[in-house]
Amino acid sequence: MENKVSMANVVKFAGAYVACAIGSGFATGQEIMQFFTAQGVMSILGSIVTMVVFAWAGGMFMKHGKELQLKVPGAIVRYYFGHTVGKIFEILFQAFLYAIFVIMISGAGATLAEYYGINPYVGRVGMTLAAFFTVILGLHKLTDILGSLGTVIIVFSVGVGLISFMGNAGGLGHAAEVIPTLEITKNSGGWLFSSILYPGFNAIAVLIFSAGIGASANSSKEALYGGLLGGVLFGLAILCMNLGLLVNIESVYDKAVPSLVLADNIHRAVGVVFSVILICGIYTTAVPMLWGVTSQFAQEKTKKFMVVALILTVIAFFLGMTDFKVLVNTIYPFSGYMGIILMVVVLYHMLFDKRDKAEVGAALNAKYKKLEQQQ
Repeated sequence: MENKVSMANVVKFAGAYVACAIGSGFATGQEIMQFFTAQGVMSILGSIVTMVVFAWAGGMFMKHGKELQLKVPGAIVRYYFGHTVGKIFEILFQAFLYAIFVIMISGAGATLAEYYGINPYVGRVGMTLAAFFTVILGLHKLTDILGSLGTVIIVFSVGVGLISFMGNAGGLGHAAEVIPTLEITKNSGGWLFSSILYPGFNAIAVLIFSAGIGASANSSKEALYGGLLGGVLFGLAILCMNLGLLVNIESVYDKAVPSLVLADNIHRAVGVVFSVILICGIYTTAVPMLWGVTSQFAQEKTKKFMVVALILTVIAFFLGMTDFKVLVNTIYPFSGYMGIILMVVVLYHMLFDKRDKAEVGAALNAKYKKLEQQQ
């Protein structure tokens, strides 16, 4: 059993991992524009760096999730940082997860407003309700839903990016010349820094959810492969979308939803379908973010869990009224710094932590159970 690997599970885990990471920021192209495209043609190499880093992080999160078998997925933070420092980072990570949920609500409104001219409140209300009702279904149901949607989103994102690039491949040279002259909202720092910062904040976003689904794998090897494959697929999607944006930079640089412009340029029908894909991408990130925060306050399928989820959802809806572009540019870079710290700590554990993971996990479970009894 320890070495059992089901390729069906590997693909499902990879899909869920990707779906969790792909939200309104990626699917709309806004993240790719700010962290990659705005950095120029060197961002092509940067997207490859991101692929490697994100694949490694996903593999480690899921592998450790399987080995530790934590009853409270958020306890993975205590494993990496220890109990004292872990408390601080646990609060910071949870705050970031919640901030991402807020961004997803804002992104849903921005997508429908820019493409269909619909009042942004419609998208915000719809996404808020969809996330809440999905979260109360439970984690295992989430894995099935997200795993399926993640594959669809990846295929479509890669397709739109590649077709857009191949239709104007010669535009790369022009992009190198024109990008420095355009006022593009971007992350500070060069292409290499951005390529590391990007998987940094994504690592925080997927950490708890990845540990949770990794725990359900048949073996640590199966969990590892799921995370690695998910990271490679995500990196491939980034590369293709970045290429498409680069060669069409003058028509997309000032748009809130640049990827939708690419899809619409291919054909109006493609744009319509992709707008649906975008909403699915936002949904697949909003759900695990809300679940991750709620699970820290209550156990699944309990009345308390539903009440906490409802309260958090209502608050997030009102916070989601903030401008989408501003939210992405403010919250993500700051969180990326914490993500880099997280990955350094994970690397340390991978190289030097030789403790029996099952014993460490049991001790963490016992500690959380004791804390729960005291409350």
